[in-house]
Amino acid sequence: MVNAWRRISLTAKRRAVQFGSLLLLHSSWGAEAKWLCLPVLNCHSCQLAWFACPIGVLVHYAGLHVFPFLAVGTVLLLGVLGGRILCGWVCPFGFLQDLLHKLPGPKFRLPAWTSWIKYAVLVVTVLLLPFILGAATLASFCRFCPASALQVTAPRLVGSGAAALSAMTVVKLAVLVLVLLAATMSSRAFCRVLCPIGAMLAPFNYLSLWKIRPPTEHCRQCAACREACPEGGRPGDRIAAGVAPNRALDCIVCHECQKVCPEANTSGVSEVLPTKPGANDALALSSEETLE
Repeated sequence: MVNAWRRISLTAKRRAVQFGSLLLLHSSWGAEAKWLCLPVLNCHSCQLAWFACPIGVLVHYAGLHVFPFLAVGTVLLLGVLGGRILCGWVCPFGFLQDLLHKLPGPKFRLPAWTSWIKYAVLVVTVLLLPFILGAATLASFCRFCPASALQVTAPRLVGSGAAALSAMTVVKLAVLVLVLLAATMSSRAFCRVLCPIGAMLAPFNYLSLWKIRPPTEHCRQCAACREACPEGGRPGDRIAAGVAPNRALDCIVCHECQKVCPEANTSGVSEVLPTKPGANDALALSSEETLE
């Protein structure tokens, strides 16, 4: 069983985990644990959702002027363990964007500066405005969240018809449509530009216990990894410097850079290693993955 799992490509493994996470996160049927946050974009107003969304919790408690210790503690713990690994392997909305980007049509890359917008979204629409105006403010992120529109607003509209239609509903669904269209043209456009959860987890990439070993010590700067990166990052710059590719704000720990590296594929072996922060070379544990 272990050998069979190792023979599967990293991309296939990630897709299997993403699909399994999608099913598990929407299988509560009333047995939810919404007192606990899971830092992925998954609206806890959905009746099938297991966990609370940290964005909804932060907006709520910012309006109450109360510090959400449990939510912040959960984000800190998971961030220290894996950085943005949940974005790349677990988040249902990220999985949906990955699938949409496979559709035929025009493709383009967003400018690098757009990745900084999500930090403003986090500070302004999740923390600052709810703190000043209250959690019910129309300017909070939850009012326009595409995950909420997909999981709650759209099903409610289908079930109730015109009775559930309002100006806010139209705006929210319009945002969802724009986000989904953007995903077909630019890989994970929402994750890169607007997602406040990605903004929360990104700094933990620099100190997380999970580390991706550079796939080669002989980087040719071919830019294959840059083209494969779903977040539009520059993992080749870090690989050439001998630094773990996930030591960057834009990395979602998807391992696509390892998959496409011609130098790594020459040897046929690459490693994904959990390690302690700062231990760039002395690695305690190793697990070899055969790349196709």
